Amino acid sequence: MAKNLQDASSLAIPKPALSLQKSLLVLEEILYEHYKLEMNSEPKLKNIRSLLNNRSFVAKIHPRRIYLLMNLVSKMTSSNRSEVMEAKAAKIVLDYISDIVEWFIDRYDRTLRAKLMHKGSRFEDITSAFEIITLLQDDQSTEAYKSAADWFELAAKQGNASAQYNLGALYNQGRGVKKDYAVAKMWYERAAAHKDANALYSLGVLYHLGHGVVQNYEEAAQYYQAAANLENADAQYNLGVLYNQGLGMPLNFAEAAKWYMLAANQGNTSAQNNLGFLYHNGTGVEQSYEEAIAYFEMAALAGDASAQYNLGYMYLKGRGISQNFEEAARWFHLAALQDHTNAEFQLAMLYNTGQGIPQDHLEAIKWFKLAAHKGHLNAQYCLGVLYVKENDITLAEKWLQLAASNGHISAGFELGRIYVYHLQQLEKALPYFKAAAEKGYADAQYELGLLYEAELNYDEAVKWWRAATDQSHIQSEYQLGLLYEHGLGIEQDLEEARRCYRLAAIQGHSGAQYQLGNLFDKGKGVEQDYTEAAKWIEQAAAKGHAKAQYQLAQMHSQGQGVPKDFAKAAQLYRLAANQGHQKAQFQLGMLYKKGHGVAQDYTEATKWLKKSLENIK
Repeated sequence: MAKNLQDASSLAIPKPALSLQKSLLVLEEILYEHYKLEMNSEPKLKNIRSLLNNRSFVAKIHPRRIYLLMNLVSKMTSSNRSEVMEAKAAKIVLDYISDIVEWFIDRYDRTLRAKLMHKGSRFEDITSAFEIITLLQDDQSTEAYKSAADWFELAAKQGNASAQYNLGALYNQGRGVKKDYAVAKMWYERAAAHKDANALYSLGVLYHLGHGVVQNYEEAAQYYQAAANLENADAQYNLGVLYNQGLGMPLNFAEAAKWYMLAANQGNTSAQNNLGFLYHNGTGVEQSYEEAIAYFEMAALAGDASAQYNLGYMYLKGRGISQNFEEAARWFHLAALQDHTNAEFQLAMLYNTGQGIPQDHLEAIKWFKLAAHKGHLNAQYCLGVLYVKENDITLAEKWLQLAASNGHISAGFELGRIYVYHLQQLEKALPYFKAAAEKGYADAQYELGLLYEAELNYDEAVKWWRAATDQSHIQSEYQLGLLYEHGLGIEQDLEEARRCYRLAAIQGHSGAQYQLGNLFDKGKGVEQDYTEAAKWIEQAAAKGHAKAQYQLAQMHSQGQGVPKDFAKAAQLYRLAANQGHQKAQFQLGMLYKKGHGVAQDYTEATKWLKKSLENIK
């Protein structure tokens, strides 16, 4: 390993490609040795990809920052690059490898120390070799923990505060001994009597969580305060949390910020992240996106997944910094690699839209699924919508049901649409539309109205369409106009119909434009006005409305509201005829027969007249 590392360093500039290969060999050796230590067996394949894809093994790589570095080294040493890029990559990879090697040596040494305990050492040496971070985060062997517990107990009974604390930690976690919060508390208290900051903090945690004692935030706060005064960063952070949430003490964001600041200055990434939140929202401190970014970045660079997500979100929204989708994607990706659910969702959204990263439908699906399986409602909803677009209704129904069952209104609405438009199961759609409609979802109110109209329950249809029009829902305005025009469910009121049509027409609804023009064309509830009729019917025809195209052709044929123009009429008849409009097909056939607006052509005439007859049922 040492030889390969030395070669990687000396070759980085003159032969970067070879340097990258040497770095890869170093990584491979570290992974191989680390696997043997952690899994107590040899890997079946001495292959980097295989080892980094082994979930059981990867879960044992702490801190997660090291795992991320390993992944980056793997990717950077396996890509095709230009010579210039290889030189840059070799230098970067060398930095990453140096961090990984340092971590491995430190961890390897600790493992050796654990094994040496069987041979005997002075109590002071043993207790100094084991800190709480080692006990709680490192997966030592069962025998090592049992041996540690024996030595700690001997030292603890002789009054060694560090041993008392560490023995308490073992009982607290059930490592090397049977888990027992009461015994853990006893040893913590003995160490706390010596003003051991870690023991005071751990007692606070017991009362905070109610482990082995009745949950008591006031007691937790007292222990946290004592440990915080001894500069224990975790206690300072937790004390800040209690103030931040008003647990055991009055809600006080300024005090929370004060303790977060002290912990943050000692490198506590959770405190840095929470302090960033306070600056983001302006609670307890003067609002400042720039300060928020500074703290988010501090924690993010140290590998805190929540901070990486928050920093990505700031770049995504352009808060306190120029909007930058590439940077947002980078930070979301780092957080997502640490299983941060919201980051997985946001990364999926960027892959789906192609913002900041190349659009990749499969990658979007992958990250949506990871978040969705963890219960992320928006991810479940988005997955459902994507599968609808792919016409995979089975999977769409599955994911939308999951989101809808947990109160996601839009998911319930889309599920209702699946039952109506894909599965023709109207009875299943009704409760989903109704649930969304009752929450004020205008599109659901509109669809619910359509279901009731289909059942000829016009009273309910009117009720829900009116509710939707209160939110300026254009399609509902149009549907209400139809009911008013024909007197269905409500008394016929042509003036009210015209008002509804106009509201929808001026917002571009082609059906409403046609119906409004038709009222003026026929003089229904208003003085007949071909010019006003043509104005609205022309707008609908331009949008491809077949009935409007036919009606406008008729007006051009007769010179009503528009110049008499058989050529224009023929053009419009053809547009409507191609959409299957039977009357337009017949009229177009007659124009060819008579040679009006088109060259006389009996073949074409026969073709269109036959088509018109085919549509007669």
